[in-house]
Amino acid sequence: MAIVGGFATSVANTIGENIRQNAPVRDIGWREIDFGIRESIILRAGQTFELGDYKNDMVIRHILDVKCQILYTNWKSRLHTHYQKMKKDVPDPENHPLAPCNQDDWVFMIKKVWRKKTFKKKSKRGKNARKGLQYNHTSGSQSFVARANKLFATTGKEQPFSEMFKDTHIRKWKVKEGEEVWINEKAKQHYDEIVAKIAEQSQPEVTNPRSEEQISIDVLGKRSGYLKGYGIHKTSYSAKSQSFSNSEVLALKKVVEDQANTVAEQSKVIADQANYNKKIVKMMFLMATKCGVDPASIPGLIPNTENEENFLGLQD
Repeated sequence: MAIVGGFATSVANTIGENIRQNAPVRDIGWREIDFGIRESIILRAGQTFELGDYKNDMVIRHILDVKCQILYTNWKSRLHTHYQKMKKDVPDPENHPLAPCNQDDWVFMIKKVWRKKTFKKKSKRGKNARKGLQYNHTSGSQSFVARANKLFATTGKEQPFSEMFKDTHIRKWKVKEGEEVWINEKAKQHYDEIVAKIAEQSQPEVTNPRSEEQISIDVLGKRSGYLKGYGIHKTSYSAKSQSFSNSEVLALKKVVEDQANTVAEQSKVIADQANYNKKIVKMMFLMATKCGVDPASIPGLIPNTENEENFLGLQD
C-alpha cells in the first residue's frame, strides 16, 4: 500500500515539510512519536490535500505511517550528514543545526545519539550494507508503486515488469537525448535475464509458467519481506501487498466487528419498526371495521384485498 495518484509526490513533499518543521528529532521510529503530534502533522498536511481519517481509519493510518516513517528516517539521515560536515568545518557543530531543526533537538541528537558508540556501530553496519548494493534506481523520490499507478491512470494499462525495470534503471537525461544508457552494466545484465526468462514462460512446453513476481526473485533475489524490482514489501508471491503489524491487524478486526455490530443493531431497529407499524395498521383496520368503515376505502391501509387475511395475521 502506498500514496498514489497524480499528486502523490506533492503529498509526500507536504508531509515531509511538516515532519521537518514539527516532528521531534529523536532516535525512535515514526510510530513511537506521540500520537497527538503525528495526528497534528497529518492534519496540517490535510489542509492542502484530503488525506482521509487518520485517527479512525486503520488502513489510511497504515498507508500514511509507512510513508511518514520513510520521510522521518530520511530527515534524520540528512541531519546526521550535516552534523558530519559541521564537525569538519567548524569547532562548535552544536551551534550549527540544519534548518528547520530546532536547537534543542539538534543538541540532543549530538550528545545523546550521534556521539554514542552504539550509534556509530549501527551507522558503520549501514554503510557496509550499502556498499554491497549493486546499483540504484533512477526513479528519484517517487516510489515504484506511485509511478506504476500514475502510468496506469495515463495509459489504462499495467506496465510489464521488464519494461518497468528498464524505465527505472536507465538514465533519464540520456533518454531525452535519444540514448539508452543503463545505470551500470549489472542492471543491463539483469534486464536481459528478466526478458529471457519471461520469453521462456510463453513457450508451449511450459505448462506451469512462473509469474513476473517469481521471475523477479529468480533474477534479483529476495530481501526479507521485500520484492526487488517492484519497490514493495511482500511476504510471499500472493496478492497481499504489505503485511500489517499485530496491533494494526487487531485494530482492523475491531473496526470490522464494530461495523458488523452496528449493521446488526440497525437491522434489529428496522425489524422492530416494521413490526410496530404492522401492529398500528392492524389496529386501524379493526377500528375501521368496528365503526362500519370499509378498510379498503382508507388509502394505504390494505395493499391488496387478496392478502387481507395474511395482513391480519389470520394465516401463517
